[in-house]
Amino acid sequence: MCFCNGVPTANKLVWDCVVRRGMKTSKTTLEKGRILSRLLREVVLYGLVLLVAGFLGNLWMTRGQVSGAPPGLSGQIVQPDRVAGGTTAGRLDLAAYDKPMLLYFFAEWCPICKLQNPVIENIAEDYPVIGVAMQSGDAGKIRRYLEQRGLNIPVVNDPSGRISRSYGVNGVPAAFVIGPDGEIRYSTRGYATEAGLRSRLWLAGEAGPG
Repeated sequence: MCFCNGVPTANKLVWDCVVRRGMKTSKTTLEKGRILSRLLREVVLYGLVLLVAGFLGNLWMTRGQVSGAPPGLSGQIVQPDRVAGGTTAGRLDLAAYDKPMLLYFFAEWCPICKLQNPVIENIAEDYPVIGVAMQSGDAGKIRRYLEQRGLNIPVVNDPSGRISRSYGVNGVPAAFVIGPDGEIRYSTRGYATEAGLRSRLWLAGEAGPG
């Protein structure tokens, strides 16, 4: 015997019962599929909105930062204690690398920079990175900061903010991706993800001379 809606049926109606049950199951499955499809479309849409918002936000935040040929980078160069060279005075050539490099502006007093620093240290394992310490005190203070934060990169001390202003940087953290030809390809302002910085560095290398 088969029960449809709680009513026993004759054997000759068993097939009709099975068909009706199958139709209900198919309808439920179809409805679930429509719900999942709608949710997927919404997730994709929200993702695109976030990507566009992030792009426009970064574009607005970096609107005053320089592009093209970077200004000169000279001054007191500070190295962590574990790196030979200590503190010297000189000029760094941003076009001296055969691969993309990152110019990282930070400050000792900047809380967001403390979150950004581990990302920069990871990037420095694969790409050249030069730091610029904006209004962060003397060489000793900067060196202690580098040691405490695990930043193993050369840093140009910018006590007056002169270098930062020449790059249009009025807030930190900020970063510039410089191509192998020495031209600025991309810039960021505020916290930047490791994936975002790595993708920009990769694109700068793939693009070739500007």
